[in-house]
Amino acid sequence: MTREEKKLVTAHMDQVFHGQTVRQALPVCECGKYYDEKNITEAPAVYFREIDVFGKTFTLIEPLCPVCKQRIHASFSILN
Repeated sequence: MTREEKKLVTAHMDQVFHGQTVRQALPVCECGKYYDEKNITEAPAVYFREIDVFGKTFTLIEPLCPVCKQRIHASFSILN
């Protein structure tokens, strides 16, 4: 992961994992590999997916699995 990607992940991490409106579940791959807030910056790459909820845009974090090389799609809950 590049330095710029790490900065973006860090910037969006608090909003998506501890948000008041949208909360992203921790990324878990089908092969069993998972990421939490401490090691998500160690992913080989990340993708960002924007969603609109109640007229506001949120950015979800989708890391690449180092084991099976697949994108771990984000799942989230709407809290309000």
